Amino acid sequence: MTIHMLVEGPSERALLERWSRRLLSGANVRIHPHQGKGSLPDDLSGPPLAGRRGLLDQLPATLRAYSSTLDPQEDGVVVLLDADDDDPSALEASILAAAESVAPGLRVVVRVAVEETEAFYLGDLHGLERAYPEADMEKARAYQPDSICGTWELFGEIVGDGGGNKVAWATAMAPALTTVAARSRSPSFKRLLAALKVLFPVRRARRVRRARPYRHPLRPNRNSGKRG
Repeated sequence: MTIHMLVEGPSERALLERWSRRLLSGANVRIHPHQGKGSLPDDLSGPPLAGRRGLLDQLPATLRAYSSTLDPQEDGVVVLLDADDDDPSALEASILAAAESVAPGLRVVVRVAVEETEAFYLGDLHGLERAYPEADMEKARAYQPDSICGTWELFGEIVGDGGGNKVAWATAMAPALTTVAARSRSPSFKRLLAALKVLFPVRRARRVRRARPYRHPLRPNRNSGKRG
């Protein structure tokens, strides 16, 4: 089974390439970054508009291609993007409707980070402090999970890096971000975890009982009954 994760850009790729391996050990997860978020084209059946390289710009054509190459019983697609200024529920519904239109047999899950991917980081206080020991944890604890507050700017303030180096943040958080829903305060992150576990359920390896080495039965000692 293969999971194709379609994301906006290099920061999401830096996070998910390592984090997904921790969550789905042994899974075949492929991360496909784009040049930003983009928008769904008016004509879902046509080719992408020239020069439009965003995730949503390319999505209908990508899903059409997947529908003819992936195994719908085994493979799946996760579309992960930031809400930004969009209503998360409406954005998710519009993408799912487009997916059903262009690739009805394909398993597609849409997950939206509210407001941005940095909400995932701020939802995990333990992981945040592990990745950034000098972070302002008082300010991090005051953050309302998945709130609309300029999330990436707030994250930069908390970790002492206002430059918006999202790839560096993702690289630092990838080994620290939890893979357990109960350890996160972010509802949108918990939904992402649930989606991945549905697409790729943990298959417990069957324990193989090792055959015991054959031992010849003990023979009686002929000399045991003789007197000296």
